[in-house]
This record gives sequence, structure tokens and C-alpha cells, in this order.
Amino acid sequence: MKILTKELRNNIDFQEIQCALNSVEKRTMPIFFLNGDEGIENSDMRIVRTQFNMSDKENELKFLIMPATFTFFMGYDENAFEKEMHSPENDFLSQYVNRLRLIQYLPEEILSKVKDKRLLAIGYADQKVKNAIQSYTKIKINDAYKILERSLKSSLKASVGLTIKNQFEKHSYIYSIEELFDETYITNVCKKGNDLYIELDGENTIVLSEVETLEEEIDPQNTEISLFELYKVKQDYELHFLLKVIDDNLAESFHYVTYKFKDMYFHYMK
Repeated sequence: MKILTKELRNNIDFQEIQCALNSVEKRTMPIFFLNGDEGIENSDMRIVRTQFNMSDKENELKFLIMPATFTFFMGYDENAFEKEMHSPENDFLSQYVNRLRLIQYLPEEILSKVKDKRLLAIGYADQKVKNAIQSYTKIKINDAYKILERSLKSSLKASVGLTIKNQFEKHSYIYSIEELFDETYITNVCKKGNDLYIELDGENTIVLSEVETLEEEIDPQNTEISLFELYKVKQDYELHFLLKVIDDNLAESFHYVTYKFKDMYFHYMK
């Protein structure tokens, strides 16, 4: 039985809305929605096309962001990342679009009182609406972490005795299956005989022996492991992945892949 569900993922991500609502007091977010693009350079214009039911019925959102002048909910240090991979604009857009995704999971009695979902995504709403959202999401977040904690305990118990544990002893830079799969990017997946090779970040490779694919919503290649579960099932194991995909509009979607296998091996690709 799966414990990790898409609902769980949404509940955990409600923290983004919590942080947005708590972070805009006494300051203005430097984001401006535009009705037109007069006088705005194309390089400064940010366009997000969504499929969400926006309150103003617009599917294409145009807005201007003042670079490197706002604070992210996890903090932002322009020196902490390689510039070709991260930028203040892109990181902000990613969070903004994910919050738009999450807003649709609020109950209708709260959602009906939201005047503008775009403004809510950056932390603006009537105080009564804010209070209702914070109370609701607090409960959902706490429930999600209780489920996640139980799932981690099950995964730890199932990992005992796996061949991969012996492999870890030869590689001191990896200490556990949990560390190996934590927010890991799958770069390639291929079947060789009865074994499945899952290449992680182009360096580490997991080999599942005598594997059977129980569920595969998408091709796992080029996806990020958002969450995972490991279960001992009689003489076999089951590995459940919740994989994250980011499309061209920076919108996130989540998909399941589940494997049943005899044993798990770890290889390091030099």
C-alpha cells in the first residue's frame, strides 16, 4: 500500500503559501502585473501561461520583476548557485507558479473568498482570508509530516540487509539509501536482461535485480525524485518513486513509478 500520495505532496508544499503569507508584512514585493508591454524591454518581460482557473479569466500572465531585490522564503544568495543554473527571476517564477498550482487545492469555502489568486500567490489577501488559509494549511502540513515520518521508518526497516548497504561501506561519501535518493535527478534508465539500471545524476547507478515494473505513469528518465518509499514484501522489495517534472512554463507535476525487485546494488560510474 502506498503511503506517499500526490495529496501528501500538495500538503507539504502548502508551506510555500504559509511562507508567502508571512513574509510580506510592511514591505512590497517588487512584482508588477502588466496590462500591456509599452515601454518594457522584452528581456525584462516575464510571461507565464497557465491552465489554472484564474480569477480574472486570463490564461497568459504578463508581469515585470525587479531583479535581485526580493527575499525568497528559503533565502537567496546570488553567490550560492552557478548563475547559468539559477537566477533571482527564475527562482521566483518557479515558486510563484508552484503556489498558483497549490491554491487550487484550497477548500471552496476559502477559495471563493480569494479576490485575486495571482496576488495570493505572492502573499497578498484580506486578513480574514489569510487567517483561514493559515489555519487550514497548518493542519494539512502537520498531517503530511506525520505520514512522511511513518513512511521513512518503513523505508529504513526495509533497507536492512539489502546488498546496497554493503556497497555503501565502500563509498564513504554516501551513508544511506535516504541520502542517495534525496532530491536526486534520474538521468537514465535502461533494462539489461532481468536487471534495471537507474543512473542518478550521471554518477551513481542503482541496479535492481529481477525487476518487475508495477506502475509507470511516465518515463522516469530526466525526472527528479521528489519522494520515495521502500517496502519489504515477503522475499521481495517494492520501491515507490514520486517523480517531479518541470515543464517549459516552470509548472510542476508529479508522477508515480513503482518497481518490484529481488535485490538492490549500487555502482559508482567514474
